[in-house]
Amino acid sequence: MQGRARRTSDYLRDRLGPDLANLGARLGVRVGDSAALLGRLLGQVGDLVDDLAADSAAVVREAERLRDLVAAQSATVRDAARAAPRFGRIVSEGLLLGAAYRLHGVTRGPGADLLGARAVDAARERLHREGARRLHDLCVDLRGGVLKLGQIASARIDLLPAAYVHELGRLQDRVPPVPASLIEASIEESLGSPIRERFAEVCSEPLAAASLAQVHAGRLSDGTRVAIKVLVPGIEEVVEADLAALRVLVPALREVWPGLALESVSRELARSLRAELDLDAEAVNAERFAADIDPGVVVPRPHRAFSSKRVLTLDRVDGARLPDWLEACDERGEAGIAERGRLLEILVRTTSAQILRRGFFHGDPHPGNFLVVEGDGGARLAILDFGCVHELPRARRRAWARLVLAGVARDVPRVLALLEELGFESRGAPDALGRFADRLVEAVGPGGALAPGSTDAAARLRIALELLHDSPIATIPPDAVLLGRVMASLGGLLVRYRPHVDLLGLVVPDLLRAAADEA
Repeated sequence: MQGRARRTSDYLRDRLGPDLANLGARLGVRVGDSAALLGRLLGQVGDLVDDLAADSAAVVREAERLRDLVAAQSATVRDAARAAPRFGRIVSEGLLLGAAYRLHGVTRGPGADLLGARAVDAARERLHREGARRLHDLCVDLRGGVLKLGQIASARIDLLPAAYVHELGRLQDRVPPVPASLIEASIEESLGSPIRERFAEVCSEPLAAASLAQVHAGRLSDGTRVAIKVLVPGIEEVVEADLAALRVLVPALREVWPGLALESVSRELARSLRAELDLDAEAVNAERFAADIDPGVVVPRPHRAFSSKRVLTLDRVDGARLPDWLEACDERGEAGIAERGRLLEILVRTTSAQILRRGFFHGDPHPGNFLVVEGDGGARLAILDFGCVHELPRARRRAWARLVLAGVARDVPRVLALLEELGFESRGAPDALGRFADRLVEAVGPGGALAPGSTDAAARLRIALELLHDSPIATIPPDAVLLGRVMASLGGLLVRYRPHVDLLGLVVPDLLRAAADEA
């Protein structure tokens, strides 16, 4: 028995000795790899601490700038006190978000050796959802410039992860109204005279209240019924506090969207937000729209003698909200459905004219910015709020029209050339933009996923997001985003109600004229 045990021991030593030695060597390598991994993790944590320290220094510098700004612009200490907590809340939330993405970057890099790529990607999606939810809640809590920035950013479906597009797209600009006494005082200060000398009546209850301004019904001394849009008192200081916080957060949030020129995006957001604070410019925009408009469209006339940079007085337009009116058409049977088709035809016609013929279009096609006005000649479409408009020069109109026609013709080389002319840029391989042109033509062509009437609006948006985020496109021109926003809104209505509208007859002539324009 002992001899058998000895022979077995000798056998195991002779046969397994090399394997055990190799196993020991492999274990040694794994231990060494683990030690190296730990070293890399600690190194990245050290970098994170350094980054957060740098971010904190930037916060201090920007806070000092904000202090000087508020001290110079605020009329009372209350305004300065109001701005400071906002700044701190926005920056702290933003730094937490940036830190979360940096920590995720630690696991995405060497940590992926332990967790696996699929688990890391799933963790990043959860981080997107949680970050988007917190950002949405911050906008709702603070309102003001933060909420408007969120609304503006939600249109950048080319830049934001899908979770952020979804959450920020739910933001509604509805806030408790500012007391009437403060609004009246603001009107008097802005117009330079007592309110009773300017208006026969100003209703104390607002028609609409939003984060930047609210609207009150009123009458001029000659009986003209007007709507008076007034900026919320102190909103300029609040907006500057929010923009100062945004500037601080840009370095901290680069990890959220790597490769994105966040400084440029931040400047564009700031420009858009400040433009909405200039009601004098909005009056000019309204006059331009009213100068050459479709007979089926109503644009309220501004009263410049009763307006300023902070107050905008326009003819009051009474009507039904566009979505409510469109839904109610079903109750009137065939006549209502026919009338709905006629109104949607007006919407298509005026949108085509704004973009392709006039090169001056309404960039915020939110349902709340349209009313339906009933009259003897049938329903007319009223367009409201001209704070967000865009100028499209003739050369840009020509290039966009040619791109659409090339896509319909499935001319991929021509589509590629026009994408480059319009300013689209790719990342990666030299032929990356060409591959994107192939996919784009396939998606928008007959039978494609984005072809008119191919699927419901929500699915079309999802497919468009996937196309953008899976694409090699690194730079998308700003007018492409605004045009996409307008087209998505219009296309959603057409897919939802499917009116008997001759789209080709309405749009193709404008496309051909714009494409042939050599001036």
